[in-house]
Amino acid sequence: MKEKLLNHYKKLAPRQFVAGVVIVLVILDILNGLYLKLSWAKNSLSKNLVILIIERMKLQATDFDHGTMSQIGGLVDKSFDFFLFLILMNNLFFYLFYLRKKIWAQGYVLFYTFTGMIFSGFMIFDGYGMGLGWMMFNLLAVPLYAYLYFGVKCLKNETTLVPEKKGL
Repeated sequence: MKEKLLNHYKKLAPRQFVAGVVIVLVILDILNGLYLKLSWAKNSLSKNLVILIIERMKLQATDFDHGTMSQIGGLVDKSFDFFLFLILMNNLFFYLFYLRKKIWAQGYVLFYTFTGMIFSGFMIFDGYGMGLGWMMFNLLAVPLYAYLYFGVKCLKNETTLVPEKKGL
């Protein structure tokens, strides 16, 4: 089985495979972010967080007018959007260095595809009520992440610059 996989990936041009991996991962990141944002809005998590914070401050939600609650909820929503943006920028940083054949970035991509595969597998069964679209997305994402993971793993030496060890 391992030889079949290795032969399959060896037939691919390594640089085009790396570029394809980066493009697919960026698309998957954006789609995951959109679905997380939809889940955030659908489950009213910003409103729930605001109420939780108010309760921890030993106050009542009725002490605040609707405008104040909306503004605080908007701030929480924008904070979540910024968090998703930071995750995307972090991933883009590693993806771009993977394109530049850096071995440390390849390790990140390898780990990220593996954890993405696991996350998508869990989300098939526990999709937080996101419906058929989210389940179908994750059903497709699991084999896609697995394909990318094994490809990055099999083409490890062909897609990075491994520094030569100096002899004694």
